[in-house]
Amino acid sequence: MRNKTKACIIAIPALLMLSFALSMAAAAGSITLTPTAQAPGASVSVGGTGFGATKTVAIGVGAEVAGNDSNMAYSGTGMGPYSGRVANYPIKPSSFVLTADTTGSGGLLSTYNDNGDGTLTGSFEGAIGTINYTSGQWSRTSTVDLTSYTQVYGATYTRYQYNATPATGVTTNSSGGFTTSITVPTALANGNYNVTAIDASGNRATATLSVNSAIPETTTISVLMLLSSVSVIVGLRYFRKQVRIKN
Repeated sequence: MRNKTKACIIAIPALLMLSFALSMAAAAGSITLTPTAQAPGASVSVGGTGFGATKTVAIGVGAEVAGNDSNMAYSGTGMGPYSGRVANYPIKPSSFVLTADTTGSGGLLSTYNDNGDGTLTGSFEGAIGTINYTSGQWSRTSTVDLTSYTQVYGATYTRYQYNATPATGVTTNSSGGFTTSITVPTALANGNYNVTAIDASGNRATATLSVNSAIPETTTISVLMLLSSVSVIVGLRYFRKQVRIKN
């Protein structure tokens, strides 16, 4: 009986930890599209919940694409931070790898790996960095003064076919929610595409958008029918007034 009691006592914390992990997974961000089917060049509303509070958000459309930047421009002095920006974004969290080749110092090569939360861990103890998934901006520190050395920066990462983030930018509210509108890339052919929202802390959510070039034609016909109906109503009211005046 004692052995069974001990087993139960040990199992309870394990079950609690599993329950906590599942609840955390259930709290992941999500997005909804309105409408879920739209034509190239038209507008789609994107609503998000469960993201980080007051964080910038970027929206990518289409498949994941490999990014590889070399000899990136940078700024900084001393031990840093040194900073720059990749050519394409948003960036998929946990995919970013920054390399810093310091020439003139014996060919010192530093690597900074993405932790998935916007932070980078360097290959040398004490060296750290950051990556903003929504803007492509990166930074890194060094454990030595690099002012007199030439540095060559490169990066590999995963991006998306199209950056559909509005030019005005998107920021979540204090509850981690947001609402914005994106324009469906005009180059998309008919089919289903992923719409991915990512915040600066690495929270990510995906929804499916059906692209159909025939939708504007249907919309145009509906608008014309509505305008025709309005014209008929206005015309009837006008003639009724004329009849009343004659009487």
